[in-house]
This record gives sequence, C-alpha cells and structure tokens, in this order.
Amino acid sequence: MTEKEMKKLSRTDLLQMLIDQSEEMEKLKAELEKAKAELKEREIVLSEAGSIAEAALAINGVFEAAQAASIQYVESVKKLSERQDALAKIKERETREKCERQIAETQRRCSAMEAESKAKCDAMTIKAEADSKAYWDDVSKRLDKFYNEHAGLRELLSMVYPKKDQDEK
Repeated sequence: MTEKEMKKLSRTDLLQMLIDQSEEMEKLKAELEKAKAELKEREIVLSEAGSIAEAALAINGVFEAAQAASIQYVESVKKLSERQDALAKIKERETREKCERQIAETQRRCSAMEAESKAKCDAMTIKAEADSKAYWDDVSKRLDKFYNEHAGLRELLSMVYPKKDQDEK
C-alpha cells in the first residue's frame, strides 16, 4: 500500500491494520522461535551424530584391542599347552623308566628268593632222606636183632610166609 492510500484510510482502519500487523508479527515471532528451536535440535543431533561416530570409532578401537588380546591369549594358551605336553612326556618317560627299574628289581629279587627257596628245599630233601635212611637203618637193625634173638619167631614166620623164606634163600 502506498502513502497516499494510507492517508485516505480512517483511523479505525489504520488501527485495524496495526492490530493485524501486530498479530502477524506475533505469528512470525512464534514461527521464528519454532524455527530456532528446530535449528538448535538439528545442531544437537548433528553434534551427537559426530559423538556417535566418534563413539563408534572408539568402540571399533575397543573391539580391535579385544581381538588382539584374544589372539594373544590363544597363543599363550597354545604355548602353555605345548609346555604341559612336553612336561607330561618327560614325566611319562621317567615313570616308565622307574617302572622298568622296579620290574627288573622285583624280577631279580624273585629269582633270588626262588633260588634260596630251591636251596632250602634241596637241603630239606637231603636231610629228610638222610633222616629217613638213618631211621630205616635203625628200624632194620632192631628188627634183625629182634629176629635173631627170637629164633622161635623165625620158625613161626616161615610157616606163615613160606614163599618169602624160600625167595630169600
């Protein structure tokens, strides 16, 4: 609207125009505030997006460190396992050698005990045979003496066992 047209308007019209413009200005101020708030929100979102990206990179670093640590752990477990296997083989070999020595010692002791037992048995057998022979010799002498001292008994025996006496002659 031009200046001329404005001069032609009445006071009420001018006041109405002023009120309309005031309302429009209030509306525009509210829209401006809303736009500023949205802009601020976008800036926060953008800054947070930067933070999220940085956090993702940081988490990536954490994951890489965790991966490296797990690889190192697995390698250390493998090395420990290899050392344990080597120690187990050494212990097994030592145990086998010890067992072989004990078996050899046991066999040696058994052989010695067997030889000692055999010697004792042989000695007992010889003694038993000698005792038996001495006892039999003593019994034979006594029987011969008894037989010789009792002539009547001899005759009686020759009657009971006639074949035996004939075989002896």
